[in-house]
Amino acid sequence: MIRARQDLCVAIFLLMFCSVMLWASYDIRDLGYPGLKPETWPRFLLILLSGLSALYLIRSLKSLKNPEAPSEDAAAHLGFWSKYKNAVWCFALFFLFLFSLDYIGMLIGGMLFVFSLLTVLGEFTRKNIIMHSIVAIISVGLMWLIFTYSLRVHLPAGEIFAAWQV
Repeated sequence: MIRARQDLCVAIFLLMFCSVMLWASYDIRDLGYPGLKPETWPRFLLILLSGLSALYLIRSLKSLKNPEAPSEDAAAHLGFWSKYKNAVWCFALFFLFLFSLDYIGMLIGGMLFVFSLLTVLGEFTRKNIIMHSIVAIISVGLMWLIFTYSLRVHLPAGEIFAAWQV
């Protein structure tokens, strides 16, 4: 019951936060650059976050009406590493990606980051390694294409590709 009330409070806070930030997005100054307006991405992300927060509110209201019996979870008795292993891996690999960004660039670094994250969090089999490679190449390649050609934003190339730049 306490968990449901905490979820309800967090959902309400998130909705209020999104409302205030969405209202504040109307004060973003337009500098007149061609392309997307500066408030487009913040509003898109805030609307997405508001929708997810609304789903969270609905779910917490349902769990408040129908509280579940407390169950003994096996993960509750495990240590810190067993409980937060995936989150620690995600943060550690992301920081390695950020530190290597200047040297190997966004394209190669992003592919290595996605591949290593999928491999660490998933199963380590030959079939999955091939699938992780394909997903990393396609996802980072598509993101690079969108940023470079649609949004006209050049992502960090790194020192490896610096020799080919004019």
